[in-house]
Amino acid sequence: MLRHGWRTGAIVPELEVETKVVNTDQYAQSLTWLQALTGLLERMQMHRDPESKKVLQEWLKEREELRAVTKNLFNPHFGSIFRTCHNPTYFSRRLCRFSDLYMASISCLLNYDLSYTFYPRRTPLQHEAPLWMDQLCTGCMKTPFLEEMAHIR
Repeated sequence: MLRHGWRTGAIVPELEVETKVVNTDQYAQSLTWLQALTGLLERMQMHRDPESKKVLQEWLKEREELRAVTKNLFNPHFGSIFRTCHNPTYFSRRLCRFSDLYMASISCLLNYDLSYTFYPRRTPLQHEAPLWMDQLCTGCMKTPFLEEMAHIR
């Protein structure tokens, strides 16, 4: 199938707003810290002493606040049309199932040569997903805290 290129495309005008939000520094920083915080919670939840439990509760509260902040960057009433917290929305799943390519406008294709081939990206399954540090966005290792945490694996 790949040798024939993509088969179907979808125009999603709302994608323009979503893309602008995702490309902001505030979103990138919030998402980076949210993923780092989630990783810390996963690794540290086994500690049962009172001091550790207190820190974990503070981290959980901060995580919930951060999730609300990232959601509100898109739309304060329902968030992104593509994602519900960490999971794709029903709309997003249907869009990916029925279209091989989607864009905000047909004019987005003007930046590509007529012979350009859009290759599908591999989506990792849960059992083959990399560790949380590998899932961070490109350039996130520039964050000082994350450089220190890289050895935790």
